[in-house]
Amino acid sequence: MGTFLLQYQGVVPLPRVRWTAEDKIRIVLESLTTNITVSELCRKYNVNPNQYYIWKERFLEGGKLALTSSKDTASNQLAAENERLKRLIGELTIVNDSFKKTLEGRRS
Repeated sequence: MGTFLLQYQGVVPLPRVRWTAEDKIRIVLESLTTNITVSELCRKYNVNPNQYYIWKERFLEGGKLALTSSKDTASNQLAAENERLKRLIGELTIVNDSFKKTLEGRRS
């Protein structure tokens, strides 16, 4: 009934648009590199301003993450995990060897 009422009043709902990541980036970059206002930009691409601000926030946050030492942090975390697993393998090998010796002693 809601759609019928909107069409009856002369307002036709627009179909939902699925924006690609490239489109979102292009729109946000256009807003940052030109003197066009957000309202003009949103009208140009038929984007809700709230949606645009969400894209812009995510874009800027991604830039912050890219410029921080997150790669170093990730590699340090992987190295620490690798060392932890190596120690665990060593401990399990020692326990396994002692179980083998215990079993061999019982067989003799």
